[in-house]
Amino acid sequence: MKLYRVQAKYKGILLDEMLEAKSDAEALDTFATKVESGDVIEKEGGGFVDPNRLYITFEEVDRDVLTKTGVGETTVGVKMGKPSVATGPSNN
Repeated sequence: MKLYRVQAKYKGILLDEMLEAKSDAEALDTFATKVESGDVIEKEGGGFVDPNRLYITFEEVDRDVLTKTGVGETTVGVKMGKPSVATGPSNN
């Protein structure tokens, strides 16, 4: 069995569930069954998405890798990556 994380976002509601399944299709079917039966708890949220569209994402999770993040892993002011906009003088 594989471990999956399935999320659905709609109208400001977030459904987020970890489940085991043999395949991608079975994971989505299991998620749908759990939602219909009320086994998945709704969370407020949904991020910066159109509230009138249904977004469903799923991913296979490696059991040996930490998948959750926590506050305190980085400090305020830490720069990550490179700037996407040139910071030099303008050529206007």
